[in-house]
Amino acid sequence: MSAFFERMRVRYGQQEYEFSERMRVRALLEKLNVLPETVVVVRNEEIVTEDDWLDVEDEVELIRVVSGGFVGV
Repeated sequence: MSAFFERMRVRYGQQEYEFSERMRVRALLEKLNVLPETVVVVRNEEIVTEDDWLDVEDEVELIRVVSGGFVGV
């Protein structure tokens, strides 16, 4: 298949997106208006950082980070 037809597939919650250009994780998060500290980015089943590159053939998932605190009794 030609690279012209390839699309990066991104899943975030119930939403799915496709992108045709290579970009850094940081740029993807900006395009989706997602704060970096609120998600873990997984590319092809591996965690990546904001500085990593995403290619058009990649499968990407944004996993929401859930945090909480301990409430003592």
